Amino acid sequence: MTESANPTPQRHPGPVFRRLLLLLRPHWPGIGIGLILLLMSAPCELFAPLVWQWVTDVVVLSHRATNQTWLGKLFSFDGWITDRFHLLISATTWMFVVYLVGEALGTIESNLLNRIAQKFILKLRNRVYHKLQTQSLGYLQRQRTGDLMSRAMGDVDELQLFIVGGIDQIISEGLIWVITVVIVMMIDWRVASASLAPLILVYFLLRFFNKHIRPIYTATRNRLGDISTRLQENLSGILVIKIFGREQAEARRFHDSTQAYYDQQIKAINARSIFFPFSRVVGFFSNVFMIGVGGYYMLKDYSFTAGNLVAFRGYWWRLFGPIQTLARVNDMVQRALAAATRIFEVLDAPDELPDASDAVDLPAVRGELSLRDVSFQYPIEASANSAPQVLHRITLNIQPGQTVALCGPSGSGKSTILSLLPRFYDPTEGAITLDQHDLRQVRRESLRKHFALVQQETFLFNDSILDNIRYGHPQATMEQVVLAAQAANAHGFINSLPNGYHTKVGERGIRLSGGQKQRISIARAFLANPTILLLDEPTSSVEPDSEAAIIAALDRLMVGRTTVLTSHRPSLIQQADQVYVIENGRIVESGPPGDLARNGGWLARFLRSADEISSDIAAK
Repeated sequence: MTESANPTPQRHPGPVFRRLLLLLRPHWPGIGIGLILLLMSAPCELFAPLVWQWVTDVVVLSHRATNQTWLGKLFSFDGWITDRFHLLISATTWMFVVYLVGEALGTIESNLLNRIAQKFILKLRNRVYHKLQTQSLGYLQRQRTGDLMSRAMGDVDELQLFIVGGIDQIISEGLIWVITVVIVMMIDWRVASASLAPLILVYFLLRFFNKHIRPIYTATRNRLGDISTRLQENLSGILVIKIFGREQAEARRFHDSTQAYYDQQIKAINARSIFFPFSRVVGFFSNVFMIGVGGYYMLKDYSFTAGNLVAFRGYWWRLFGPIQTLARVNDMVQRALAAATRIFEVLDAPDELPDASDAVDLPAVRGELSLRDVSFQYPIEASANSAPQVLHRITLNIQPGQTVALCGPSGSGKSTILSLLPRFYDPTEGAITLDQHDLRQVRRESLRKHFALVQQETFLFNDSILDNIRYGHPQATMEQVVLAAQAANAHGFINSLPNGYHTKVGERGIRLSGGQKQRISIARAFLANPTILLLDEPTSSVEPDSEAAIIAALDRLMVGRTTVLTSHRPSLIQQADQVYVIENGRIVESGPPGDLARNGGWLARFLRSADEISSDIAAK
């Protein structure tokens, strides 16, 4: 794939975060239930320091057996218990029971929110995949395959870490912190204010950190996309790398990509190494101020009691701990926002070949194709000035059941015409029709079910032969599959394999020869039973001993179907009803192959050259 020239644009995090919240809208009821559970469990977590305070001031330091506070009434069962040892037992028992209730509510809440998060990520990943599957070839061919894989996998995984582990912590820690602030303010607002003062500086440090770390994380995600691209290209082109001995050169290029990723990671580590310790130091001043101010009032007039001090010490971790947690979660948020930005770039990419609002279905077609003054140039990046014109005012007509051959030098535009017929692209000018219907007015899914394509480079999925043949007709019976394989001259070699039709072909069919792969591709087209057949150099990449079997299979496949083929095999060209010779994107000759063979044009020279080569080979 070609590398996109456009870098990832910087987006303000606010809209990105709001979009994530809007995507969570279907899950808001479940999130609401989780928040209610959180509201119920949070006070339970904060109950213990209040018990410590009461035990210290009332049970341990006071000679009073009970207290008129709500805690005293609770622990003494409204005065029924008066003995201090029994009050101690009652207080600790209540503390344990409340803890168990909070733990149970928190477990249910965490389980619920994590399920919602996983469901959200499931839908988001499938949505990204669906977007890529429905995008035009023009868009996909302008992107880097490895980078798209990185966005669909790595960036979604990064977002998952935040959705699953971050949102729950943000809500719970934030809520607990607010409740803690309210409680300590009620205990003693003077000491609480002094303890909270350093956190104002932590807030400004957080804003400064976010401003500087966000572009670093964006660049880190982009560099990870570069690594995925480099790895994908190297694995796909491993034979070329090995035959030219370029392992060391490619290793250096891969090292450069990983080094760039490493450098960005080090920048992020350095930023975190400065921010986190500094925020902890500043935050620790809240502990210093709490002890200092609280101790001052204890020495001055004992308006701040020992029990207050014990409670403040218990709540200090709830005041300062969430700051540390939120600092870590904030770091997670920044990474997630960088990943989400890249995901939204995929989701927001416009569909370059949308179905028209009034597009129609074609349940059945006769197979009449027509190109009317069609010109075409491939889509380009916005940064490029222009793209060369590939086709110039092409006009041709193909009757139902007719076989048409497109001939001409390499790069003349033959395969481009094949790509236009199933509407992989739209023409820049002119129109293409099927049974008098403009392709732009036909739903793409409805259009393409009438086509089958046999390519020069056969693609097979890493699955069984059976599943590959049945790919275009998943409901086909085994009997239908065997008939298709027999028609494609593939049944014999399939039966000779140890596992027959259940043999795994390997990635891209690596365990089969070129001829075997092509015959499976032909069987796949047979089973799909298309009205229109497209053959793009179907015999150019097969071994000579397979060519005769493949041509015989193609002859059977073309019977009764509208067929458009490109080929440099004279035997296939001469079977066509009509030949169009294309040079430099223009039709220079057209007519039956017999007529063109006698008129001295390009086809005549091509056939004569092929005959001479065949004669030389026979003579040798």
